[in-house]
Amino acid sequence: MPWIKNALIDIAVTLLIIVTAALDLTWARWIVLVYTPLMLIMKVMAFLGSQSLGQLQRKGNEAPAWFYHALYAINVVVLAGYAFTSVDTVARHAWMLAIGWGAIWILSIAAEIRMRPVAAR
Repeated sequence: MPWIKNALIDIAVTLLIIVTAALDLTWARWIVLVYTPLMLIMKVMAFLGSQSLGQLQRKGNEAPAWFYHALYAINVVVLAGYAFTSVDTVARHAWMLAIGWGAIWILSIAAEIRMRPVAAR
């Protein structure tokens, strides 16, 4: 599993989301509030450019798609649970973050489908 080192940031973000939800740390919530829209923008750009990205050669040490899907699912579930148990502004932020990670997950799937060769669809 040499691909784990390529997914360290994603693993760290998922752990930070879990810590944020469990301990309700303000500083950690701000990191997630800033990182989520940046990740969403990157996924939109990846989706829009996925046709040209599909022509590029994939590296052998890249993390498998299922791993990212699992991380995104964990992020959505944890943030939705955090929103459900929070009140006021924190709940609104957590719902927005859960929706944002859901969109990131959907865009990731859509970009993956667009990058597949036509014969493989």
